[in-house]
Amino acid sequence: MKKIIITLVLFFMTTTAVQAAELIMFSMASCGYCQRFLKEVAPTYAESESAKLLPLRIISMDTRSAPKWFDKAIDAKKIDNIAGTPTFVVFDSGEEKARLLGYTSKKSFYEDIKKFIESNRGHLEKSAGLNTIPYEKETELNYKQALIQENKKVMDDKKVMPDEGKLLPNGVVNSHDIFDHTYKTRQEAEIAALWLGCSGIHTHEAPNGDELIWMPCEMRTE
Repeated sequence: MKKIIITLVLFFMTTTAVQAAELIMFSMASCGYCQRFLKEVAPTYAESESAKLLPLRIISMDTRSAPKWFDKAIDAKKIDNIAGTPTFVVFDSGEEKARLLGYTSKKSFYEDIKKFIESNRGHLEKSAGLNTIPYEKETELNYKQALIQENKKVMDDKKVMPDEGKLLPNGVVNSHDIFDHTYKTRQEAEIAALWLGCSGIHTHEAPNGDELIWMPCEMRTE
């Protein structure tokens, strides 16, 4: 199920305070649609035109407690409860202004977000770059952390770990031998580095000489 609250597209016209709007994604590790969004949209969203006016924040619903700003907004009736994931909330000036329920495809997601932005562009441009929601390490994730969290949750739920060398859903090979970790994209190598617990990435030229092979962990030469 997916909808955006179009009836609120003109809300900024009656808002006097100029504060930043942010797009808050509420995600759970067991949510397959969340994982699709994290793979298809999140890696490049920050580079999109939409992100300039509606930056994305990812909030984990798997923590013991909700973010303090969320509890405060709930108590003040400034935001509705989150009944399912993924739920995307446009949060501005301390309250919810619109929400998008579910995720079906990258194309439809951007269509809905762009429609909202075009209806509120004047306010969004004035408030761009301002930060209204405090960062809370316990509940906020970047997309790479969220992908790893979700894939670990899937494996835990099944009570079965993949055999050595088997590909996990996010492209990481379940092996601690770094030579098993070769990828076609930078993003996959970065996720592998997080999974392995190392920092950085490095590249090698493919045998055919036409492309690069991406690998996790920074390689240092003395």
